[in-house]
Amino acid sequence: MVKLGSHDYVQTLRGQTLRFPNLDLPMKDWPKGVSLHYEDLRMVQHTELKKLLGEGKGYDIRVSTDCPYLAATWFPKASWDGLRLASQVATFLFLWDDDTDNPELTDLPDDLAASNRFRKETRKQFDRYLANEPLLGEPTDSCLHPALRSFVPIGEAVAFRMTGDQRAQVSVEVHKYIDACEVEQLSELSGRAPTIEAYLQCRMGASAAGFLLACLEYIVGIDLGDTIRKDEYVKEVFDATVCIIAIMNDLFSLRKELRYPFYNNAVAVLYHQHQDLQTAVDETFNIILRSIEKLEEAANLALDRYPERREDLVTWIDGCKSMCAGNVTWSLHISRYALEINALNGATEIRI
Repeated sequence: MVKLGSHDYVQTLRGQTLRFPNLDLPMKDWPKGVSLHYEDLRMVQHTELKKLLGEGKGYDIRVSTDCPYLAATWFPKASWDGLRLASQVATFLFLWDDDTDNPELTDLPDDLAASNRFRKETRKQFDRYLANEPLLGEPTDSCLHPALRSFVPIGEAVAFRMTGDQRAQVSVEVHKYIDACEVEQLSELSGRAPTIEAYLQCRMGASAAGFLLACLEYIVGIDLGDTIRKDEYVKEVFDATVCIIAIMNDLFSLRKELRYPFYNNAVAVLYHQHQDLQTAVDETFNIILRSIEKLEEAANLALDRYPERREDLVTWIDGCKSMCAGNVTWSLHISRYALEINALNGATEIRI
C-alpha cells in the first residue's frame, strides 16, 4: 500500500525510462503534411505575440510552443484565413492555460478563489462574442488580461463568419474547457489523484482539443449543417478525435508536468493505479487505440448514412485525422516538450 500523497508519489517517476508505444503504425495512412503558409504564419503570429506580451520569460515559453506549427501540421491544407484562425485559437489556449496553471508564470494553481475570478472574467469575454446576440462593435477594454485580449480576433471571427449553429458548438466547447479546468484544479488541490474514469471525463474538456475541433468546419471551408453536426456517428468521430489528441498529449507532456509536479495526466493516473510506469504507458496507448477504432468505425457509418454529403464529410473526417496525425508531428517538434526524438516506432525511449 502506497503511503505517499499523490504529488509525492508521482515524483517517484523521476529517473525512470519511458518507452513510447508505436504511434506511427495506427495512423500511418491518415492525412499528414505541413502547410506552405507556415513560415509566413510564424512571423506574423510571433510578432503579434511579442506586441501582446513584450519580451521575457512569458514570451519565450509561448514561442517554445510554436502555435503556428501546430496550425500548419494539424490543418496542412487549410487556406491562409483558416490557418490564421487556428493559430490564433492555439495561441489563446496556451496563453490562458499557462497563465492559470504554470507555476513558472502564475500563482493561480494554489489560489482557487483567484482562479475562479479569472474563469468568471473569461466566461464573460466568451459570451460577449459567442452568445446568441454577440456584443459586436464595442471597444475592447485595454485593461483586459493579455490572454483575454488575444481572444478578441477569435471572437470576432466566430461571431461574424460562422453560422449561428457553428458558433453555438464553439460556445459549448469553450465553456466545457473552462469548467473542466476548474475540476482539474480542484483535483490537484485535493492531493489525491482521480480514478482513470474520472480523469478521462475531465480530460475531454480540459485538453481544449474540442475548441479547435469545433472550428474545423470553418478552417477547412465547409458547413455540415446542424443535422449532420448532431448526428450520433459524427459526434462519435468528434469525441474520438478529442480523446486521441488529449491522451497522446499526456504521453508527450508527462516529463514537463512532473516539474511542478502535476498528476492530472493519464500516464500518471494509471501509474498510481498500477504502480508500474510501462504498464501505465501501455494502458494509455490502449485508450488511444480504442479511440482510433471508434473514429474509423463511426466515420464509415456516417458516410453510409449521408451519401449525398460525402464530399464535405470526407473533408471533415480527413480534417479530424490530420489533427491527430499533426499532433504527433507538432509534439516531436516543439522545444516545450524537449523530447528530442524523431520517430515513435515502439523502440523510442526517454528518461523522465
